[in-house]
Amino acid sequence: MTKLIASGFGVLSTICFIISFQIKSNKALYIIQSVANIFYGLQFYLLGAYGGLFNMGMQIIRNVLLLKIEDWKWLKWKGCAPIFCIPSLIYMIYTWGGPLDILPFIAFSVGTIMFWTNNAKMLRLSELVCVSPAWLLYDFITGAYGGILTELVILGSVVVSMVRFGWKGLDDPDFKK
Repeated sequence: MTKLIASGFGVLSTICFIISFQIKSNKALYIIQSVANIFYGLQFYLLGAYGGLFNMGMQIIRNVLLLKIEDWKWLKWKGCAPIFCIPSLIYMIYTWGGPLDILPFIAFSVGTIMFWTNNAKMLRLSELVCVSPAWLLYDFITGAYGGILTELVILGSVVVSMVRFGWKGLDDPDFKK
């Protein structure tokens, strides 16, 4: 029953992620993905995949901070993204259970560094070649079936957004709003 409920949260996360990449605003993407991360985190909690849960929490905090990047000038400092990855690294080291623990760290760190660029191309490209593949493997190994669906849909949604807006279209300043 717990796995079924966990999968339900994974499906809710999937719906949010589909919506997030089809919106022409990075700020709206951050908000919708934060909601998705809540559902994704609940899924990991129910499955006992605490590395995934921790990194979902970190992603929510990251997204909230990125919403304030225009108001809080210190967030524009290039060193913020790598520094923000340190808690994930510490958590991974402190709770080390094996190589599986590297995947959430990689997904979170690469995603954070790319999100911090506020560059729609880099954000989507990193999602396509690193972030989603790392989460997909983690989901498969931990049995997060809703997460597998989420990552497959994210990969498809990223491709659709790249086709829909065009590679050059992702340079549009509206994405930074």
